[in-house]
Amino acid sequence: MSYLAWIDFDPEERRRAQTLIDLFKQPEARDELGLGTIRDGLADLLFPGTSTIQTRIRYMLFVPWIYREAQQRKASQAERTKFARDLEFKLSEALLRGDKNGGVIGRVAGRSLKRLPSSVYWAGMHTLGIRTRGGNPASFLAYGPESIKDHDLKLWAPSLPNRPENLFEQTDFTLRPEEADFLRDRIAASAEKSLLNELASKQKDFSEDWAWQVHEDTVSDRNRSILRHAERFSGVMHGASILYNLLLALRAADRPNAKAHGEAPALVEDYRKRLEEWQKSLPALALQNWDLEDLFQIVGTTSHKLREPSQAFVRAWLEMTLHSKTSLDQDQDAIELLRKREQTLKRMKARLLHDAPLERWSGASGLAPLDFRWGIARRYLGELVDVS
Repeated sequence: MSYLAWIDFDPEERRRAQTLIDLFKQPEARDELGLGTIRDGLADLLFPGTSTIQTRIRYMLFVPWIYREAQQRKASQAERTKFARDLEFKLSEALLRGDKNGGVIGRVAGRSLKRLPSSVYWAGMHTLGIRTRGGNPASFLAYGPESIKDHDLKLWAPSLPNRPENLFEQTDFTLRPEEADFLRDRIAASAEKSLLNELASKQKDFSEDWAWQVHEDTVSDRNRSILRHAERFSGVMHGASILYNLLLALRAADRPNAKAHGEAPALVEDYRKRLEEWQKSLPALALQNWDLEDLFQIVGTTSHKLREPSQAFVRAWLEMTLHSKTSLDQDQDAIELLRKREQTLKRMKARLLHDAPLERWSGASGLAPLDFRWGIARRYLGELVDVS
């Protein structure tokens, strides 16, 4: 109990503890019902450059430092690629020696890691203008010292800070002041209208569980509108996820020999309670005033293509949410809507229709409410003020 009280009364330690907790949470909910286009469209508008598989913002600097090191070598592209890969592993080892707060990519896998930090952060670095040219990681390593000089290529933001001397011996995720300034400048220049930029300019921590709980008076009307859509979409579609898992639990309970679902009756009871609590929470969302067509138009301005079947599914679920005369687990139209949606998305892998994929159900799938990468963004905002 004394440990919990210590966190409660020390804001700095509370934020550090929250960072640790976030790092061990599951990433964004699995897209069981095909909601990813809207989820990712809103997340890109609010928090550009982020992704659910990122961990710490200083990787936005680590990767350019590694690639600049490799590009300075007089070698073939293949040799530079091998050299850069080795440096990524050396960086992970240096981080494990120097940082105790978690977030090291490759902490468990070591040198057998398949997805390197460079691939995790590659798109985000371009979005934020840290990487100034298109191309994949391999194509960047085609440029050596002669080609960069001869063609005056600008591969990285010219104001990129220099790397620390001991980067590959021992390091951590704490930003230096000039690094934090550089990242804030990049966010301001490349994502000026985003909520990420508006909050980064405040240079403070945020402890709110959800982005729509932030009440800074400097948040623009545009971002307030996007946040309201995000809150409603997360709230409404969370009910679809609960019902989906309830229907899976009911199917599993009817199959007593299913190897992984001896707990199915208890899951049924739990999901029914969750569904009841969810329905009680709906009035706060004022869904009668929700303009879905505006939501779809906003998502349509992003790179994510929102197709008509997804729009129709969201419209139908909202309509049932607003007008169903019974609990949705008793509403055959709602149940059939989810079955058809999963069948369309997954075909023979649909768990509501086929036993083999049901056997692989963990007991909770795609259940987490959508946070639109707020957990990642909140961590980054904290790191931008927690400088050495």
